[in-house]
Amino acid sequence: MSGAQTEQSQSHSQFSLFEGDLVNRVFAKFHIGGRHPLHIFARMVFVIAVSWVPMALLATLTPLPPNPAPSELFFYDFAAYAQFLIGIPLFILAERVVGTNTLEAARDFAESGIISAAEKPRLAAIERKLAALRRKLLPDLICILVAMALAYMTIGPELVLKTGMKTWHTTLSPGGQAQLTPAGAWEMFVALPIQIYWWVRWVWKIALWYWYLAQVSRLRLVLVASHPDHTGGIAFLSEVQAKFSLVILAYGISNVVATVGYKLAVEHAPVTLPPVWGPVLGFIVLAPILFLAPLLLFTKQLHRTKKRAIALFRAKAMTAALTVETAWLKTDTDQTQEAVARQELAQLNLLTAFHERIHGMRVVPFDIRSAGELIGSAVGPMLPLLPYFVTLPEPWQKILEAITEWLPH
Repeated sequence: MSGAQTEQSQSHSQFSLFEGDLVNRVFAKFHIGGRHPLHIFARMVFVIAVSWVPMALLATLTPLPPNPAPSELFFYDFAAYAQFLIGIPLFILAERVVGTNTLEAARDFAESGIISAAEKPRLAAIERKLAALRRKLLPDLICILVAMALAYMTIGPELVLKTGMKTWHTTLSPGGQAQLTPAGAWEMFVALPIQIYWWVRWVWKIALWYWYLAQVSRLRLVLVASHPDHTGGIAFLSEVQAKFSLVILAYGISNVVATVGYKLAVEHAPVTLPPVWGPVLGFIVLAPILFLAPLLLFTKQLHRTKKRAIALFRAKAMTAALTVETAWLKTDTDQTQEAVARQELAQLNLLTAFHERIHGMRVVPFDIRSAGELIGSAVGPMLPLLPYFVTLPEPWQKILEAITEWLPH
């Protein structure tokens, strides 16, 4: 292998959305920055130990008021279980799965022949730019600031507004002023920013991947209409996008089911309240679309490839069909012409198979199975909420009425 080929191979083998960023540099300091399953498990334990465990200890040591309401009991807050004990581990696991599959997709682009030799330098430049972006500190700092702001917006109203709510986050001072409990202070300044940062960071990583796809879609791709994968040779993109279902699942559990379920079960909010049904409906509809829509970037080239192949097929099929008919319909066909006609007939049969492949080519690079995985990961976490929505037809009627109020009459 030449030096240039070696350098190019190393470039593609180092493709990553995650390696070298702030989180992985921190994990590396604690010697859990590798890809081994034990390292992945250690990361989960580490984050839970920093976020949820101190809250639980502080809540245990904090004296409770007489006859506390369920919302004043930390261990009744199943939203915290979902966010910290399920959501964050799923996000960490998703990083391993998505990182592996996006790396394989980058290798497929580089080594399968989809990218021509003339476009390889541009592909290498795109990957170098992505590597520089993922190592930048500024995006992570912005994610941290956003997480801190959202954490304050979540707990802060209990301190500023006189909501009358009784929670384990806050308590009343002797002067009647709301103040944070020790567990609430840890949640507001440490635990919740960590939990929010984890999914905000995923927004940045998804944006990086979409940027990469957008750049690659602008290259001149070598697509084959008759390719067995029925997508010109890039069906692997559909499989990669399906792996993001873990991200959808993690977000659905930690940010939708946890918050909406808490409102329904603990705060006894009505199902017809927009902050209850709105996140559920919006998540089920928008989450799969978010991960399928970027694949439409390749539709233009796929459509051109299919259109060009159909035109070439028609010309070739017409020539073969005319040759066969002319030879076989003549009564005085000699043996030589008959042999040629047999060859053309065999080619015509081959063209028939090509016709089925070309017309069966998809111009959108995702299939039903991958779309089903994404939709299932959005719908699945909502199943625990189903009893609240199906017990009576009245909630659905009110929800539909609320939706129609937002639509133009």
